Amino acid sequence: MAGKKTIALFGATGPTGRHVIEEALKQGYNLSVYTRDARKLASFAGRVEIVVGDLQDQRAIAKCVQGADAVISALGPNSLKVQGDMPVMHGLTHIIAAMKHAGMRRLIQISTAAYRDPRDGFAFNTHAFAMLFKVIARKGYDDIKATGELVAHSDLDWTLVRIPNLKDGPAAGGVDVGWYGKTRLSTKLSRGNLAKFLVDQVTDRKFVRAAPGIANH
Repeated sequence: MAGKKTIALFGATGPTGRHVIEEALKQGYNLSVYTRDARKLASFAGRVEIVVGDLQDQRAIAKCVQGADAVISALGPNSLKVQGDMPVMHGLTHIIAAMKHAGMRRLIQISTAAYRDPRDGFAFNTHAFAMLFKVIARKGYDDIKATGELVAHSDLDWTLVRIPNLKDGPAAGGVDVGWYGKTRLSTKLSRGNLAKFLVDQVTDRKFVRAAPGIANH
């Protein structure tokens, strides 16, 4: 059991975020959840602390992070239409600044194969998928890549969790974890399995300062 440590969660109102909230509550964490629209989290009212603001609101971000033991960020381009120029990377810049100001070190961020880890080999399927994404959603690709580099070059205890295609579903059947081109990783991942892996990383030190790929077993 995690005791009563606190997680600050960003990107909470997307379909993955809701799974992360449920998993974190199940594991016994307190949650400070950041959102632009508190109504989207009405079903969790009274069970989590809700902080309202956008990714430019440095004061609200600082309030969300204050007193937390770790940040989980499920921020990512969740559609092919990315608003503005690298919104996730710019949002993470503010989150990292708030973490440093609060003396907090643990950051877990969702990423994809658009960001490469030095331990990766060459995986044709993964490379082809990343290149296709680059062509059809250039802004999203660039944002994921820039966000990964920003996090990896910070001096935080970071983990980038690189994911394939997400599908709705519970945490079941376990996940394979490793490096593209070296580990056999499928092209599917359930949101429940992703949420469990993200929350588990709060206390698991195995992938600190690394960017593992994960997929359904």
